[in-house]
Amino acid sequence: MIKINLLPEERRRSEVPVHKFLLAGTYLVAGVTLLFWAYSLFMFKYTESRLADVQNQISSLHVWQERYELNQVQSAEINKRNNIVQGKLKERLLWSNSLAELGNITPYGCWLLSVTQDKAKASEITIKGKSLNMENILDFINRLQKDPTINSVDLLDTKLSKAGNATGSAAAIEFSLKVNKSEVGKK
Repeated sequence: MIKINLLPEERRRSEVPVHKFLLAGTYLVAGVTLLFWAYSLFMFKYTESRLADVQNQISSLHVWQERYELNQVQSAEINKRNNIVQGKLKERLLWSNSLAELGNITPYGCWLLSVTQDKAKASEITIKGKSLNMENILDFINRLQKDPTINSVDLLDTKLSKAGNATGSAAAIEFSLKVNKSEVGKK
């Protein structure tokens, strides 16, 4: 069908050219899409170059990484040895303190011959000595039991013997005590 408009030009209704608006909108969307694509491509290339720079820097730090890992291994070994030493120190009895305490606790008329520590149980000590009479041994045991660092004192054996020199002799009692100290292993 053919349309013929016979109206004069001033009375004619002007139609909006929709197809031109659609064409302009299409060009606008295509332009924005092209700009977005160009920006994305630029950012991709820029990020790719930055990544290559970072990878080069990381590869130059390889030597430092090896040194760090070696240092970590050495630190772990030192800590392991330090723990072993600390464990051994806890099992050790400080003889400098213990012998001074024993000297102060030992009563007159009683003397010590040997003090030995059990290797299996570091807290057990065997004391051997001599005394002029049994009361001195009981006094020594009582003084040991009053010491707060000692858990228990056991009298192992007693034996009558002679204590003397060239000028004279006297009867003496040899004794053995087993002492269980509580300070071993507590630091």
